Amino acid sequence: MKRTLWIVAATAAVLLLMTGVYRSTRPTSAFLSEEAAREQLEDLAARFSAAIENDRDVEPIRLGVESIVAQRPEMREGRTLLGQVYVRQGRNAEAYGEFAAALTLEPGDAELQNLAGSAALLTGDLAKAEAHHLLAVRAAPGEARLLLPLADVYLKAERWDDARNVLLRALELELTLHEASALLSDVYAGRGQEGDASLAIQQMEKALAQLPGGTETLTLRATYARKLANRYAAAGEPMEAVAVLNALPTGLRFSDAILAQVAELFDANGQAALAGLQYELALDVRPTEASVAAAAARWYARGGDAAAARAMLDRLERLSPRHPALAEVRGLLDHDAD
Repeated sequence: MKRTLWIVAATAAVLLLMTGVYRSTRPTSAFLSEEAAREQLEDLAARFSAAIENDRDVEPIRLGVESIVAQRPEMREGRTLLGQVYVRQGRNAEAYGEFAAALTLEPGDAELQNLAGSAALLTGDLAKAEAHHLLAVRAAPGEARLLLPLADVYLKAERWDDARNVLLRALELELTLHEASALLSDVYAGRGQEGDASLAIQQMEKALAQLPGGTETLTLRATYARKLANRYAAAGEPMEAVAVLNALPTGLRFSDAILAQVAELFDANGQAALAGLQYELALDVRPTEASVAAAAARWYARGGDAAAARAMLDRLERLSPRHPALAEVRGLLDHDAD
């Protein structure tokens, strides 16, 4: 085929990322030639890629691929694509069956072994997952990224030292592989030996530093920052955790998830009023959102800053005159005044 019809599984899940330009699919004929089947699979693969990118239903694509596989069961590409569609639909046992069938046609394919291992992991079969990922690594020993899903299997089995050794090998092959550093942080956090808390922080700091810039990595940057903040909090350093989260770009820093995490950190440190300040700062970026003003008022009230809480209530009332937080926070303030 002109385009690759498999995907590479990475940390903790299968990454459904495929390339291709959409072309309309011709109806499946009664007796497909191999050439016609390959052409239709290309079209279906492009549609699958577009469906994933746009979060659309892949059921029509499944029907098309199943029809081709029924006529051409000897085509590895069809079974590989069908397995990916099944993964997308959460039909993981069926996905594994398709990948396993494709492997009987080409057992030395490292990427296909990787897909089979990821599907096996999704079914909860750690032994099968390990076997496939080991075969993938042996088929392409210089590919650092193929070591990541093997390490993930060991992490889920709490085989900390095995996971650590695999990840160190991945970093030998590719020093700036941020996924390996992030997983190595998970190893140390899970293992819990003396000194591991510090090592978990160091590796998560590395992962965040190794992450490429650009808008395409913003979501992952937030994920890494939240994980690093959790590491600092677990080590008894909540203000370091806050600093990590507040260093995020503005759009991420004032998102609901980050604001809530920062507020919890301040609250745990006995500084609930500072949580209110975070939400008040967020109003500069999200000035029309009543939920942000309500959260600021609640946290100020909880932190004992009645003046700031009332100021936020005034702002909330202008945004949403009937918001339930108005009566709630006023009740808290009146109770405290008594």
